[in-house]
Amino acid sequence: MNISLKLTLFCLSLVFFSCLALLYLANYETQNSLREEVRAKLERESNFAMENIDRFIYERLNDIRTFAKDGIISRGTYGKKASTSEEINERLRLFKQSSNLYLSLSFYDTSRTRISDTDSTQIGKKSTRNRFWKRLPKEEIIVDVYTSENQPIMHFAASVYDENGFYVGVIVSRVLVTELKEVFKSVVEDEKQVKGLKVALLDSIGYIMYSNDPKVNILKDPYPDIEVLKQHISKQIKQKRWVPNFFENNEKIFFYIRENGYSVYHGQGWIFIMSLPKEEAFKSANALSNRLFLSSIPILFVALFLALFLGQYFSQPIVALTEAAEELGKGNLNARFEYKKEFGHKHDEIGTLWQNFVFMAERLKFKMIEQEDMNHELVNINDQLKVKFDEVQMKNEEIQAYNEKMGYQKREIEQALKEIEKKNKNITSSINYAERIQAAILPDREYIRSLFRESFVLFKPRDIVSGDFYWFRKLSSPEGDELIVAAAVDCTGHGVPGALMSVIGDTLMYQIIVVERTFQPAQILRKLNNGVKKILKQEDAHHHHNKHDGMDMALCVINMSQMKLDFVGAHRPLWFFQNGEFKEIDGDRITIGGVGRKKYELRQHEVHFSKGDTIYMFSDGFADQFGGYRDMASRKYSPNRLRKLLMDIQPHDMQTQHFILDNEFELWKGNESQLDDVMIIGIRII
Repeated sequence: MNISLKLTLFCLSLVFFSCLALLYLANYETQNSLREEVRAKLERESNFAMENIDRFIYERLNDIRTFAKDGIISRGTYGKKASTSEEINERLRLFKQSSNLYLSLSFYDTSRTRISDTDSTQIGKKSTRNRFWKRLPKEEIIVDVYTSENQPIMHFAASVYDENGFYVGVIVSRVLVTELKEVFKSVVEDEKQVKGLKVALLDSIGYIMYSNDPKVNILKDPYPDIEVLKQHISKQIKQKRWVPNFFENNEKIFFYIRENGYSVYHGQGWIFIMSLPKEEAFKSANALSNRLFLSSIPILFVALFLALFLGQYFSQPIVALTEAAEELGKGNLNARFEYKKEFGHKHDEIGTLWQNFVFMAERLKFKMIEQEDMNHELVNINDQLKVKFDEVQMKNEEIQAYNEKMGYQKREIEQALKEIEKKNKNITSSINYAERIQAAILPDREYIRSLFRESFVLFKPRDIVSGDFYWFRKLSSPEGDELIVAAAVDCTGHGVPGALMSVIGDTLMYQIIVVERTFQPAQILRKLNNGVKKILKQEDAHHHHNKHDGMDMALCVINMSQMKLDFVGAHRPLWFFQNGEFKEIDGDRITIGGVGRKKYELRQHEVHFSKGDTIYMFSDGFADQFGGYRDMASRKYSPNRLRKLLMDIQPHDMQTQHFILDNEFELWKGNESQLDDVMIIGIRII
């Protein structure tokens, strides 16, 4: 393949692939822009339609509530002050005349018998609609939809009470679902402009209550794409939020919105959904893609012509230069190389290249003569190199001996690494076994839930085993009161040393509280302090190296019979919420165990609580964790931020709070290493 053809193919391929790239980008941007336009339009129309539906239902509910409080209706048909059926019937006709929306209005007594009705043929009949009567009179106002005489009808029912508050009957108004057509008018009219647009109003179980498709059997057919809709809704349920949604499958695009309610009306769980075939939605984008493709064809023909011209223009001098180089390569140093002016490249780079080539040929002649002289010198140099080669050979032998020595040392290092790996594996296995022992010592979650149904323990060791531990025990006081002892303990250090301290603390607390039956928190901490010092021999002058070992803790003795708790803290506070208000009790500046210069008196605090109050005890690991959000500089989480987070999550149950706290810690930590063990205990009194 000669240079001319290569240049032609190169230019043509460059233009061809550039056109393809531009065509792809234009089509991609058009599709995205149109998809966003369709989504925005469907969202706007569906929001407007659903808001009108909610307002329509809300107005009918206000009407039926007003009807139920009417003086004639509220007297019922029993008692001295009761209204006659003719009076009630006359009042119902007046109500019906006040709005042409109502198909009919009825009044039922407490035995479900229809006393009055704007349709006189129905008077005296007993209602068979059990769905109404199961919910009434427990609910003051209800809404129900079912088919009557092949027409979907909305029923608005309200319990009627007399002036003394006695239940005397039920008033029911009926409105055809087709009355909602005005709500959908602006949406359905778009079908004339957009072919294939389908709208439907679904009840809470997915059956169609309204549709612009005449083939649909109202309240009998489920929505055809209900499975696709359910899959998308299930994702939203997991996210615990309801927002308008836009999604698509292979054939259609969908936009749905769930009923949000209006004012004090909370809605019936209805869903308004719009669908549009993809082929119709992206028709304009496809047409634009076709036009772009057709417009690229003449560009390709022009590119082909330019490629042929440029190939000949640039390749002709290169071919001539190649022929001259072949002559020179054959050894014809006396050949004459002349530059042809008609090439048209005298003053550009190709012309410069030709001149340099001629100059190079002249220089080559001169160099060939020099080369002969240099060959003689090279013979002498070759002899000298032979001597140097022998010297290098000796050096290579020395290097080989050194490499053998290094190989021996390498094998020794590899053997040592295997020993270290084996020992590390044994150590890790031991720590994992220690973790199982520690897990067996800690109270399991089911036992904690048996004490406090609404509670959680967020427990995240920094290493496999933890220096933090939690302690729960249910006891009876000498007076017969039900007591629950709960503690959050932060031992010195973490990992294996911290875990050993946690075993010491757990054992001492069992001895002091369960065996010795000590129920006052201040006395428990004093005995625990003495026990730790005694076990670690901290007051012995020969064991000064462990004089700072000990533990911080928050301890509560909760009297469930008297609805109060006694609290003592050693460097750890108690946080609690009463009636939505945050309160804090600081712990004393004292550590359990260790040798200090000062002695502090323990203060015991008494708190009376009520149902709904929430209690928190925790170590300092969460608040001291370094991290941050997004691109902010790394910093500690801080107690203030933790306090704000607990305030924000108070409306949630305790299991949800556990989930939020765990996610918040991992989000804050990010790529930072966990600095300490983390533990938070949350208890809600119920």
